[in-house]
Amino acid sequence: MEKRNRRYKALIVLILAVGIIVKMYKFGVLMDQTQSDEMGSGYDAWCLLNYGVDRYGYSWPVYFINYGGGQNALYTYVCVPVIKILGYSRTAIRLPALLFSIVAGIFGTLLAGELVQDDSEEKRLPVQVVVAFLYAVSPYTFMASRLALESNLMFSCGTVFLYFLVKAYKSRKNIFYFLAGGFAGLVLYTYAIAYIVLPITLLLSIIYMIRQKRVSVINAIIFVVPLGILATPLILVQIVNYFGLESMQLGIFTITKLRSYRVGELGFDNFFLGIYQGLKSVLWYDGIGYNTNKYFFTFYPMSIPFFFYGLLVLIRRSLKRIKDQGTEKFLLFWFVGEIIAAGLMTAPNANRMNGIMIAVLYFTAVGIVETIGILKGNTRKVVSISLIASYVIYFSVFMYSYCTVIGFDRSTTTSMCPEAVEFINKDANLKDKVVATNIPPMFYAASALPSPDKIDEGGNYKDKEHYTCYSDLGYDSVRDYLYEVGGYNQIYLVYNPTEDEKLVFDELGAITKQFGYSFFLYYWEQ
Repeated sequence: MEKRNRRYKALIVLILAVGIIVKMYKFGVLMDQTQSDEMGSGYDAWCLLNYGVDRYGYSWPVYFINYGGGQNALYTYVCVPVIKILGYSRTAIRLPALLFSIVAGIFGTLLAGELVQDDSEEKRLPVQVVVAFLYAVSPYTFMASRLALESNLMFSCGTVFLYFLVKAYKSRKNIFYFLAGGFAGLVLYTYAIAYIVLPITLLLSIIYMIRQKRVSVINAIIFVVPLGILATPLILVQIVNYFGLESMQLGIFTITKLRSYRVGELGFDNFFLGIYQGLKSVLWYDGIGYNTNKYFFTFYPMSIPFFFYGLLVLIRRSLKRIKDQGTEKFLLFWFVGEIIAAGLMTAPNANRMNGIMIAVLYFTAVGIVETIGILKGNTRKVVSISLIASYVIYFSVFMYSYCTVIGFDRSTTTSMCPEAVEFINKDANLKDKVVATNIPPMFYAASALPSPDKIDEGGNYKDKEHYTCYSDLGYDSVRDYLYEVGGYNQIYLVYNPTEDEKLVFDELGAITKQFGYSFFLYYWEQ
């Protein structure tokens, strides 16, 4: 038995290692587009690193303004040291997403071991193997690890929080209560939906822990102190924006007033529809190409029945053992918080619901293990091999599709290319010319990297002497702008040009330089 357990542990390490290595393939290059929030996080991080303020001139905001409605702070702050070490690039901006995904995989597997009712390794390890396997091959974890969406950190930070909360409950050690409180506070900086999910989870957990007599006053104080310290600035942000107050300073940190306060996006008007849309987004497809894919789902189609069966198993266990000191209830509390949050949202999607993914992983793993456990003899072996083969085949087809089609999705029409701007600035013949592009001024700043004083109140790049957006001037095609306005005296940085636009520059003898898959720089030597 001990030899078998060692093999299980080695298998878990191997599966996680393969999953991590796969996520590194063409990292930073695919997804080819750059989502607008990625650009916002990266540019704010660059401004903080170089000027100590965000792009609007605010000193170390606890909640960023971004494009007006706000942006969660943790991802941007993690980007600062990464950009310091690696320089400013799309790869550097996306690296925290990969690192936090790795954290989610490791701690998700550890959490699964702590949640299983039976503490014996022969019961825990099979569930951990399946959780690690699902993490390694799932389309969702692969796609989310390659996109710098700050909200996606709720998955990893929520998983770490739950791990330390369960460890605190089981051991009653103060260090785990402190770590659980600290990560609970960090969860609040990952995504604003945590303002709903975390209080619900904590309320249910506190009631349960008190009933089980597993928490002391000292434990509670040690938990609350780091949570309170981290939560206070965000509470002040809500007060400032709810009552329409002006931005204020808390030491070097800014309590920001947003241009639009999005609390109105929450409500009970479509509660049950929101729950349905939320579950659809995290189990199937949310309609957003960089989040999910309708052909592969988040964890593949065959995972859905196992998810619901696993959920049913956990609910049944909890009801049967309502007085037992089980730990799976903590994940159910988190799941309940996420479901309520989905009901309150106007438009749930996979990244808005990303915190629920640890529950999806665990429930699915339990469903698979319980199903296989019911079977006997050769039937068990055949079903196990068939299931593994199904996931491996699906994963292989997904990876091929991602690298040939999905990774080139154009869900948004904006992107960034700081490498092109750097090339222009280093060329003495180009640096003083006007750059004509189809990237709007709000997004071009993430490529040009102007100092904050060159950004207007709307977040737009103000240097009109060296930049113009021809699409903002009413030109749908660079061809018309080239002939009517720009001529040979300007240089053209075109994102995702059509074949006709490429042909125009080729016919006019322009020098062409390509950056990545989608950016083309055209100019003439004069």
